[in-house]
Amino acid sequence: MYARNTAIAAALLGAVFTHSAAAQNANPFPAFSHASEASRMHIDYSVWSDLLHDMVLNVPQMDREPERMRTVNTGTRISTANESRYRFEANRVAYHLMSDEYRNAVTTYRAELEALPSQIDFSRLNRNEQLAYWMNLHNVAIVEQVMLNYPVTYIHRMNAHGTRENVFEAKILNVAGQPLSLNDIRLRIVFQQWDDPRVMYGFFNGAIGGPELPRNAFDATRIWSQLDDNAEEFVNSLRGVEVARRELRVSHLYRDAAPLFPDFESDLRAHLRQYANEETQAQLSGNRPLAPSVEDWHVADLINGSTRCTGPAGPATMYSSRPETAGRGEPMPVATSCASLPPNALVLLDAVFDRRIELIGEGRYGNVRTIDLPTVDPDAQNEGSADEDSGASPE
Repeated sequence: MYARNTAIAAALLGAVFTHSAAAQNANPFPAFSHASEASRMHIDYSVWSDLLHDMVLNVPQMDREPERMRTVNTGTRISTANESRYRFEANRVAYHLMSDEYRNAVTTYRAELEALPSQIDFSRLNRNEQLAYWMNLHNVAIVEQVMLNYPVTYIHRMNAHGTRENVFEAKILNVAGQPLSLNDIRLRIVFQQWDDPRVMYGFFNGAIGGPELPRNAFDATRIWSQLDDNAEEFVNSLRGVEVARRELRVSHLYRDAAPLFPDFESDLRAHLRQYANEETQAQLSGNRPLAPSVEDWHVADLINGSTRCTGPAGPATMYSSRPETAGRGEPMPVATSCASLPPNALVLLDAVFDRRIELIGEGRYGNVRTIDLPTVDPDAQNEGSADEDSGASPE
């Protein structure tokens, strides 16, 4: 499982890392260990890129000031918003806006991708092509699993759809006759066969606390620059590196990736400095002990998996207080349909837009263009067009 006991003592961590490094020598999936570097065979993932552009909200790099706990008004005494200190970090998937057509498209694409190694000689691909394949298959599969289980709030508590097994350890895939789990792909194939720490940033785990899901599929021709981009975003986020008074808190995912850092503390510090911006570099200075304890398993969506917005009866209506008044100087409740964007999501979007304006003012961000998040109408689709529902997907 992705989730591990965060209370492991420092002394035991060293033993875990040593064991993990030793286990790396044993290859549990030898069928996937051969490649042809001379091969020019290329896999096109443009369909996945198109789906990602429709489903994913691009969130800019936030500053390193942790968000404080604060209530989000939803018109009741109950707040369903994510109130973690990392709640405005990482790209988000608009699961609550996905139509049946989008859900079917993700499932169909996962099945086609899963079947590909049975249709070609996988060993004829070069290593960059194989790496892109494993990352895209993993990410399509976790998006599909969240989609099938949605609404869900905490990813590490989620079972694979239709099973009682944790989503990361259930054998939900079958590649070239080999049953595989998501952790098989990440920990037991890629982490063991690619000796480069950057590979850890290619695996979206469905949660805010992990590497973010890019709005483009991983492509073998530029995969290392894509991983560099994801590494830079993650290292300079609080969910990647956070300084406490007596320790340097880093993501628990670095513990999973320990085989990629043979001398864990020294190698990880050097790796973090490689991607740290000026602000993060300053916080990395000193000799605070490393503590791989930063976790946030909230779903990386727009509404924090709120059942008040999506449920068996379909989208519900939520109410929020807005500045408009009913003529008596009191806030007037305004109905907000969850088929568009509920108040929880609007709070996130406000933070995203504010941060973008700030970055543009500092000359650190490009142009901003806002488009609608489309949902597909079957009737319009038959006519060769697609209606667009209300919603925002900034690029």
